[in-house]
Amino acid sequence: MTANLKPLGELIHRQEDDEGAITVYQDHNLRYLTFGNFVEQSCLALNRPFRLEHAYTQAMMLSLLLKDDIRSALLLGLGGGSLARALHHVYPKLRVNAVEYRQAIIDIARQFFELEDKKNLKLHCQDAQHYLDGNDSRHDLIFADLYLPDGVHEAQLKVDFFAQCRQRLAERGVLVVNQWSSEFRLTKLSQAAICQVFNEQFINLHVKGGNNIVFAFNGNFPDLQRKSFLEAAQKLGMKLDIPLQNLSRNLWQQNAEAIEIRRHAEG
Repeated sequence: MTANLKPLGELIHRQEDDEGAITVYQDHNLRYLTFGNFVEQSCLALNRPFRLEHAYTQAMMLSLLLKDDIRSALLLGLGGGSLARALHHVYPKLRVNAVEYRQAIIDIARQFFELEDKKNLKLHCQDAQHYLDGNDSRHDLIFADLYLPDGVHEAQLKVDFFAQCRQRLAERGVLVVNQWSSEFRLTKLSQAAICQVFNEQFINLHVKGGNNIVFAFNGNFPDLQRKSFLEAAQKLGMKLDIPLQNLSRNLWQQNAEAIEIRRHAEG
């Protein structure tokens, strides 16, 4: 989710379910998903469907450089399926499970956002917390991006939710959380809950648009070397056609002291 107060182009689809309106807009090559307003929930470039258009989703791809031997990912919140498309562009054989509470969102992602049915992509129409409770599989990466029309889902403010996520992470797995809120108070609540569950084993990246991306580690802090990290980000960014090296520099700059302290503490 990212804020945009400008019109998003021509309305090409609108429907309602029990949770409210869902709208799809198109502006030339770009297609947007919203929840009945002008707050972008997802964006698709029709000529490059694998490309992530929002800075916060681009930043989330840095998680691929924070964990070795990535075989599975869990998406909590589907939107238009941007993360699923990008992940499979990088790792075509990656096992991806995506959890979305609203069946209408899943249907729209398939119809308007080029989310293809694949053997290694499973879509679950279910509440994220119920899914975590009822599924004991573990994942190398978990992406939490749960938003309602009026802002962040209350789950992403609670210790219990992040504890559930940590239980579903593989050894040295990474939880990636999108934090965006018009109320700084809510962001602080989310940060405090993550800190309690992960014992300060996390780093933050503030990106354009007011989003804060959290990378939380289930195990030791990754052994990061600045040069190799930036080089890997450049290579991955070229594959995804996004400015990932710039984002990796920002991540390092914003967390340089924490990275050094935690790395030496575990060395």
